[in-house]
Parts: sequence; C-alpha cells; structure tokens
Amino acid sequence: MVTRRSAQSLATIAALLVALCLLVVPGATDDAQGLETEGFVPGQIVVKLAPGVGIGDVNLRGYGLRVQERFLNQTNTDIFLLKATDGSTAQAKLEAITGIPLFAYAELNYLSDAPEAGGRHRAFPTDDATPTTRNYSKDGSYSDEALNLTDAQLISQGSGTTVAVLDTGAQLTHPALKARFAGVPRYDFVDDDTDPSEPTLAKTKKSIAQEVVGHGTHVAGIVELVAPQARIMPLRVLDKEGFGTTFHIAEAIAYADVNGADVINLSLGTPRWSILMREKVDEAIAHGAAVVAAAGNHGSLQPQYPASNLVPPAALDNDGLLSVTSVSPAEKKSDFANYGPWVDIAAPGEEILSTYPVSRYAYWSGTSMAAPFVAGEAALIYAVAGDDPLDPGGVERRIRSSARCLDLPPHMLGAGHADIGAGLEQDTSQSCTV
Repeated sequence: MVTRRSAQSLATIAALLVALCLLVVPGATDDAQGLETEGFVPGQIVVKLAPGVGIGDVNLRGYGLRVQERFLNQTNTDIFLLKATDGSTAQAKLEAITGIPLFAYAELNYLSDAPEAGGRHRAFPTDDATPTTRNYSKDGSYSDEALNLTDAQLISQGSGTTVAVLDTGAQLTHPALKARFAGVPRYDFVDDDTDPSEPTLAKTKKSIAQEVVGHGTHVAGIVELVAPQARIMPLRVLDKEGFGTTFHIAEAIAYADVNGADVINLSLGTPRWSILMREKVDEAIAHGAAVVAAAGNHGSLQPQYPASNLVPPAALDNDGLLSVTSVSPAEKKSDFANYGPWVDIAAPGEEILSTYPVSRYAYWSGTSMAAPFVAGEAALIYAVAGDDPLDPGGVERRIRSSARCLDLPPHMLGAGHADIGAGLEQDTSQSCTV
C-alpha cells in the first residue's frame, strides 16, 4: 500500500525533476513520461462522485483502480484519491473515466509548491535582529509608512481571530509563536498525523540548498508580526523541499474551514488549474474565511492557482480571494514577482525579517512573504468588525480600497500597495481605479 508519506515523496521527486528540467527521453517508463509536460503524481487521479453515487457503486477493479485515500474531515465523503493498479498512466486513467456519469469530475493530482522552492530566494538566518512593526526587513529598508503597521495596531491586534497557515509546518515551540499556536487545531497532511512541526534543518550546505525547511515558520511569524493576538492554525501540506499535492492542500483548506479559520494563508501555488482546490477555496469563502494566496516568483504574467480565480486568469473584485504579489522598498514590482490582471494587491516581499527554526530569525524574499502581511491585515479587519461583521468580500474590499497607487506596471499589481493602517481606519481616499 502506498501511504500518504510515500505519495508525498513521489510528488517531491516529480516536482524536482520538472523544476530542474531533467525531462525524460522517449522509451522511459510511463510514469516518468507523464512528467515531460505535466507536474502531477504518477498513477493518481482525483475523483468526485456524482450525487447519490457511493464508491461501492463504481467498478474500480474493472477500471484498474483502487482507493488510495478518502478525503479527510468529511463523513461519507464523495471525494477520493484513486491509484492505478495495472501500470497505466494517470492520463490514461483520466481519459478512461472522463464523461462517466458516476463521477461529477475527475482530474490529475497536481503538484504544488512554495514559490521559493528550489532555492531562488533562500533564508539568511540572523541571531542579532528581531522584527518590530517599524523594522521588519534587512537594514530597515521598508519604512514604517510602507504598511503603517504601527498605527494599525493601535486599533487592532487581531484578538479573537484565527489564521490558518498552510505550509511546510512550523516550529511549534518558537518563543515568538508558541502562544499563538496554543490550543489551536493542527494537522500534518504530509505525514498524516497531528504534529505539523517542521522537519529538522539539513546539516550540509548542499542539502540545505535543496530544502525550504523554515518556510512555514517564517510565514507564520509575519502573520504574528501583523496580528500579534491572532491565533495561528499550523497545517503542514508541503514537504521539506517545499512540494505538495492539490489533494492534500484541498484537504487542509477544508480542515481550516470546518475548524473555524477566519483567514487562510496559502504561500504556495501551481500553474495548473484544479477543480478540487478551487471548490474548497470557494466553500471556505462561502463559510466566511478570507483566502490569501501568493502570486508566485517567476517574474512573469503566468497565473498561479489558487491565487488566480479563473481560467483564463482574471481578478474578481471583492470575492474574498486575495492574490498577493511583492514590491520593493521603492514600491516597484520585485524582480522575481509575478504580475498581471489576476493579481489583487501588493505588499513587501524582499529580505523580510521573521521567525525561523530553531528559535531564531531570518531574512527571506518572495511573494510567500508578501502574502501573510495581507493575511494579517485581514485578521485585524475581522477583529474590529464587532457587531457589524464583514464577509470575506467585504474584507477584501477594505484591503483593496485602502491601497496606495503603484505606477508600474500599470494595472498589473492589483489595487496597489497594501496599507494596513489605512485599511483599519477605513481610509479610502487614496484608492486607485483598476
């Protein structure tokens, strides 16, 4: 039997092959051939049963399939991860069952990763600096006015809210974070247990270069910096190399949803559209959770999902999903940052100082760092809503309408630069038309 851990290992191997462009040549195995043009787990497909259909109604053996996993956190679930048993490729199995009325839909189990996977923007540990609302980047390159975070925290610190961080896990004992994790539901969807701790840091430089251990701790620390009284729900969906699957990420989104997350931070993405992941994002938003996702680090117009709403890509104003890209201290698009009409907002993302294992701090760059600033802002807004609660669309409206205009590229960085202080003060005088 292939376990969740072994499936994740397969995903990691596949993603690394794609990322390094080590494409196989004709004559390789069927599973390997599937990596030439797609990033997915070999031999796996995701299915959702049609209404009224049970898994026992499907002749899986006749299709050369078996159940590998049942979607977690649902009773009598209608979503399953299936595995080919006859050596056929995932594409062949998908083609064989597509259109069968027993299934509402079927898709490949796509790979997703942290934008910083592969070492493009590595962490640089430091033992002599800790972040504050006025200084959260290397050499204080972003001024306090970049986000007006100090002013924002005079109004709200996020008390009573919960932010789910779906990532590589977290150092649950980090002195700056452990109080935020206390008593909050948690899960590890990589190893299928209740301990989403980050793996141990590698011992050699060569090994470290292949890993993004610390990514989740760093992202959680940015949430804590912005909303220091918010609870943080640690959910591990990416392995130590920063790779995961859409099936497990969708499970985690559903887990965050049913366990009361007000905000879900996704510093991860894939260029491949997933019906399942989009379905779970939509459900979480419908149940009241704002979803924040990183736009990606390819420096291109290529959309990332779930940050982008639609195919073809476009941003939907005030739908409760915020796609976040990165800008420099000069309020220009970061060289690495993705951009386009599908982006909602921009935030600081270069050499951001935040928590890092073990019980340290580090600088890291990427849209993964920009996203939790906005997730934290959403938590602050929820916390001050009081007797007039906002839905996720209303939270997004506050964030977008209070953003500062950005000049370049025109209309490609969403509503502009996030201004947390203005968002808390409901100051829309500087809003841009996009």
